[in-house]
Amino acid sequence: MSLIMIILFVIVAVAGRSMWQYQLTGDHGMRPVNRNAPLIAIVSSALIVIVFIGVIIISLLSTFGSLDVYFQFGIYGKSIGMLFCLAGILLTSISQIQMGKEWRIGVDDNEKTKLITHGIYSKIRNPIYTGVMIFGLGLIVLMPNMIMVFFALLGYVAIELHVRKVEEPYLRKLHGQLFANYVNSTGRYLPRW
Repeated sequence: MSLIMIILFVIVAVAGRSMWQYQLTGDHGMRPVNRNAPLIAIVSSALIVIVFIGVIIISLLSTFGSLDVYFQFGIYGKSIGMLFCLAGILLTSISQIQMGKEWRIGVDDNEKTKLITHGIYSKIRNPIYTGVMIFGLGLIVLMPNMIMVFFALLGYVAIELHVRKVEEPYLRKLHGQLFANYVNSTGRYLPRW
């Protein structure tokens, strides 16, 4: 089931969104890190790729019975894991749609994008990453083993590094006080209560 969820995530939130971006703008929205990027951008991007590949390998091993699970959650656990995965995909997709033409994967320092502050973004600055983290929790429930937990934690570290050291500094530099005010009124991954 985890492999199906990963494939669905890739189809909807990566490939599908990239194709939709291309239809909207004539650009796929992918901004891979280059060799001249700051080291922290290279490290966070490399970690994200490592986590993605690792989770696929873990899922393949789990699907074909080559990886032991540490907990048996039964049918309810599988249902909860699937619900978390689907909720993560849904939140990620809605967040991407609300970004409209400004959606990107990665940062290009030479690019000028608008600051999105409506919809989900009026409460959470990074709802796409929130959706990815919810998806990751679902994968932990679907593949309950320490290797998956390790990769989920590594994914969280990669997201934190990327958001705090790459994306937010870029947005702060680009939008100045507007971004500072936005930071003061929203949560990074969850709404402020």
